[in-house]
Amino acid sequence: APPNSLFGDQPQNELVIRVQPNEAIYYRLLAKTPGISSRAHEVRRTVLDLDLKTMDAGRSPEAYEKLINDVIKGEGHNFVRADEVEEGWRIFDPLLKQLEKQDGPDPFTYKKGSRGPKQADELINSMGFRRYTMTGVQGFAQDHFD
Repeated sequence: APPNSLFGDQPQNELVIRVQPNEAIYYRLLAKTPGISSRAHEVRRTVLDLDLKTMDAGRSPEAYEKLINDVIKGEGHNFVRADEVEEGWRIFDPLLKQLEKQDGPDPFTYKKGSRGPKQADELINSMGFRRYTMTGVQGFAQDHFD
């Protein structure tokens, strides 16, 4: 559990995305035990499960079979249009070229297991965002509420 966890030393929430051959998406999370007399640390593990094989949806298509079928039917909702791709490159290509230059910026370093580089906290603060603690107290991104 992370420091200052509301639920104490409990297992972490976990999002699992499983691909072929046993496709599934499920979210294991801690849920507060219901009832007015239960305390904050009284939690239980529960699972939100989206297992398509347990649903009565008929035969499940193979990999890319659904996409190919969409192409044949003229359904474009799963695909990016050419103008979207061009616009993405127009925006990001100059950035990538700048980063790849010999004199381009170096990544900021930070200690393994930390919150990341201090420059990230400075950016968050400069944009006006604030971190809220489990008690709802507002603070700056780099503040530690021990």
